[in-house]
Amino acid sequence: MSSLPVPKAVAKMAIPSVISSLVTVVYNMADTFFVGQTGDPLQVAAVSLTNPIFILFMAFANMFGMDGSAPASMAMGGKNEKRMKQASAFATYASLIVGVALAVILMVFMMPVLNMFRANEQTFLYAKGYTFHIAYGAPFIIWSAAASFVVRAEGASKEAMIGTVANIVSDPVLISGMGMGAAGAAVATTIGNILASIYYLWYFLKKSKYFSISIQYVTCKDGILSGVCDQQHFVGCFMDENQKTD
Repeated sequence: MSSLPVPKAVAKMAIPSVISSLVTVVYNMADTFFVGQTGDPLQVAAVSLTNPIFILFMAFANMFGMDGSAPASMAMGGKNEKRMKQASAFATYASLIVGVALAVILMVFMMPVLNMFRANEQTFLYAKGYTFHIAYGAPFIIWSAAASFVVRAEGASKEAMIGTVANIVSDPVLISGMGMGAAGAAVATTIGNILASIYYLWYFLKKSKYFSISIQYVTCKDGILSGVCDQQHFVGCFMDENQKTD
């Protein structure tokens, strides 16, 4: 915004962001679509039953990512490099900690969770397979999605689509090509986000001029904690993600 004419700068930022949003909408439908190609309604039902788990992951990711990118953008405008690094580092480690916690909870309490989602004897095995593979991917899913918002604050709009594209490409290969069905949808999601996480790790360590994921910049002071962890925004993100999948 400081080096280009405003119309050109807005176009450069907005067009990739719009494309990214459109791809994200496709991403929300990809698992159900490709599982539907198996012709097995029980597998489609299993993915639908466990969809709130993924929505919960994305709600945390959006909270950390959106609320983390806002102070980062303001700090960039104010030339406050330390605060930029603090915002990106906090969003990173908060995403990983919550992701690991959710993974452990899902692994340990998988049966009660699936019973809560009303999985019956016909859908239980499919739902269990999907939940298992999506559970160990929780840290990668949450952080890669959060990181996509943070890098966008630096002007890297195109980089925000990495994980989504990887997942959409992996879906037909694992679900139909390898016959993994509902479990393949979860594996594709996890693999796509692991690849995205590796890319964002490289981005923060090697490419980013302003952000950092060094643990030395993690702090809860100076409004970082309250700015990034907005409970009202979390609820809004959860409702928004839920509406996208309806």
